[in-house]
Amino acid sequence: MIPGTIIQTWRDASLPGRAVPLCESWRRLNPGMRHMFFDDEACRRLVAETVPQFLDAWLALPHAVMRADFFRYAALYRHGGIYADIDMECVRPLAGLLALAPVVLGVEARLTARRQRELGYARPAQIANCMMLAEPGQPFFMEAMARCVELAAGDPEVGRERIEDVTGPRMLTRLFYERRRPGIAVLRQMVLTPPRHYPDLWPLNARVHARHHFFGTWKAETARPLSRVWIERDRWPNPFGAGLLDAELSDMTGAGSRV
Repeated sequence: MIPGTIIQTWRDASLPGRAVPLCESWRRLNPGMRHMFFDDEACRRLVAETVPQFLDAWLALPHAVMRADFFRYAALYRHGGIYADIDMECVRPLAGLLALAPVVLGVEARLTARRQRELGYARPAQIANCMMLAEPGQPFFMEAMARCVELAAGDPEVGRERIEDVTGPRMLTRLFYERRRPGIAVLRQMVLTPPRHYPDLWPLNARVHARHHFFGTWKAETARPLSRVWIERDRWPNPFGAGLLDAELSDMTGAGSRV
């Protein structure tokens, strides 16, 4: 069973003001769970102790967000529990998700057919890495760390436009789709990562457990033509389907679709 541990990280203990109530939401709604906070130095120690073979490669990653991506895989591999970005808000207790599977992932976005082809995904869905749940020692996260190191070695000066492909959710999604992965449950998008403007209204929010507030501190703001906005748009999920699991992805994991 996934341990009741909530893992979060920021560069130091001085959180952005808007992050403070979001962090408090995890403690308030999950009072029996342990909260672990890692600053940059604590992240370095965890990587050194958990995967010392990758420490030099981790230190060489050219962007702080890439080291943060890698850290979350290492932390879940080491401790297990619930990883949540600092801009995630808990809106419903999470205890009911801990027994679903050894690894519980969420869908970050439902994609248009053209965007799916551009990204080379087997299915029209991107897996989120802003929030993930796992038992300690799960091989999927060791694979993720190894893949980060492999991709970074092939592109040592990663531009910001490539970060998601090397250490972030695009890397994780492609890894997930490579083969059938028993032991991983994939939740419907609305459970952990509903779209940015998804209504916070009953009954549309009945299964929402967390929300992403998209601080996006590492992303460069660039204007996109409307044609690209349309191609890259995040399709809204159906809020009334049965169960918590994504039925379209459940056949890749061996999970049932009506949990």
